[in-house]
Parts: sequence; structure tokens; C-alpha cells
Amino acid sequence: MVNLYQLMIFVAAGERGSFSAAAEEFKLTQPGVSQHIRGLEDTYKVKLFNRNGPRIELTEAGRRLLEAARPLIAQALLLEEAFNAGLGEVRGRINIIYTRNTAAGLYILPEMLTQFHRRYDAVRFSLSQTGEETALEKLQDRETHLALLSRPPRQKSIETLLLYSDELVLVLPPDHPWNNVQVSLADLKGQPFLMRASGSETRRRTEIVLRAAGLSPNDLDVVAEIDSVEGIILAAQHGLGIGFASQVITRQFAHNGQVGYAQVRLDSPSGESGFDLTREIFLGRLVAPGIERSPSLERLWDFLRFYLEQPGLL
Repeated sequence: MVNLYQLMIFVAAGERGSFSAAAEEFKLTQPGVSQHIRGLEDTYKVKLFNRNGPRIELTEAGRRLLEAARPLIAQALLLEEAFNAGLGEVRGRINIIYTRNTAAGLYILPEMLTQFHRRYDAVRFSLSQTGEETALEKLQDRETHLALLSRPPRQKSIETLLLYSDELVLVLPPDHPWNNVQVSLADLKGQPFLMRASGSETRRRTEIVLRAAGLSPNDLDVVAEIDSVEGIILAAQHGLGIGFASQVITRQFAHNGQVGYAQVRLDSPSGESGFDLTREIFLGRLVAPGIERSPSLERLWDFLRFYLEQPGLL
């Protein structure tokens, strides 16, 4: 009979592409992980990994076993959590994914998780980044429990909470004369500008408001395109230019005097969808019929919903 513990080690190695990463997760030595993998290979009489020095790659048989093992492990963990909850102890591991467009949520979510963990200290969390196109897929395929999303999905099988609504502000070098003032989009012409990379929600919002004001990115003196909000802020801090960034994140840097920031006035009325500098980030979970959710996930969702509705009461 297959060993569930060996399956868990195999899945960790397969998903991370590394025996050493699996060893770290399960607090084993790398030879110990190899021994468990060999045990599975002996059980099924197949080769699960191709090994090339420190690098490993799943074989076709390994990929099939990985797909079959995931729901088995999820069900076993759910059973264990439900049993422990019945004994009065809430424990488990909750996986949360985010994307480049929702990474700003990491400046909001940890405070909530900290307060939850004070009540349920046997619950553990895993936060990892994934691509924009795969976030919903992982949620629907039950490869994650929660996902940070840049907009509510169309799928009725996914329930969302509005994690936060944030305004984009103009982040500035700390000694910039625009600090704590309001400027117009026209004022941006001629200024050294830091543009978010194509594909980001900030870039999309920037192009919409510029277009509505009769401008385009070509009207700006773009000195750099940067693919992260932290990159924009750090570049502004060192005086490379100015650019749009999340107000929630910018305030944390501005509080220490590392950068300044200005509000941007949008003068031109527009019927174009999305004509504002407001960003929203949602937390999503799967609620399709027949989905069993762990007690820890249910308690976290209820906690977050109450926290977001009544933040001062927790």
C-alpha cells in the first residue's frame, strides 16, 4: 500500500523541482528525501524523476502520479483538520497566492493574518507568487486555498472579498518640490518619468487617464520602465524620476522620509471605463458545489470578512 508521507514528500519535490527544497520543508536530509522517492519508485515499479546532478525533472509517470496524488493529500489533510477541529483544536496549512498586479496586498494581508494567528496559533500559512494567467486556474483546480485578484472574476464558483481599495499617487524623490501638493496630468510633461512595465494594472490605469486627458506615454519623458512597485519607489528615492505607485506602499516609505508623494488631479471628465487612479485587490476562494473546505480556511474566511467589515472591533 502506498505511503501517504512518501507521497507528500514526492509532491513537494515535484512541485518545487528540488529534493533539497523538499528536505527543507519536511526537515529531512536530502539523502532521506531520495530514500523516500526510491521507496515510491519501488512500490510502483516506475522511474519518477530524471536526475541530472542537483537538477530533477518529472518523468511522464511522475507527472501522472503528481496529478493523482494532489487530491488524495488534500483529502487526507482535510480529514485530519476536521478531526482535530472536532477535538477543539483548529490546525492546518492555508495556501495563498498573489500575482505581480496584486503584490501590494502583501502590505495589507499580514496584519490580518497576525491577528488571526493569535487566536489560532496552530494554523500555518504559505504565500507564493504566480503568473496572472494561472492564478484563477490554480484556484479552480484546488491547487491553492486563496488567491489575491486584481478584479472580481466572472466565474460564479469563486467568492471574493474586497481586501482593500487604494489610490495611485505620484511617488517623488524626498526633496521634490511637489511633495504634499496636488498636481495635474499636464504637469507630468517634461518630468523624468518612471513607467510601470506593460501588463501591470498600474500601467493600464496610467494609460487610461493619460488618454482621457489627451496625452499618451509618448508625451512623457520616460527614463525607465520598471516591473515592480518597489522598483518604482526605490528609483524615485534615488532621484531617477517620478512615477505612479500604490499609496498604501508609498506611505510606508514616505513615513521614514525615503520618498515624497503627490496627489494627481484628474480634470478631464470621461465616459471611459476605469477613468480613475483607484486600485482594488480582492481575495478569492472556490465555492463550487461539493467543495469541502477545511475548518481552518472557514474560520480564516469568516475572520477576514468580519475584519474588513468592522476593522475596529478585532
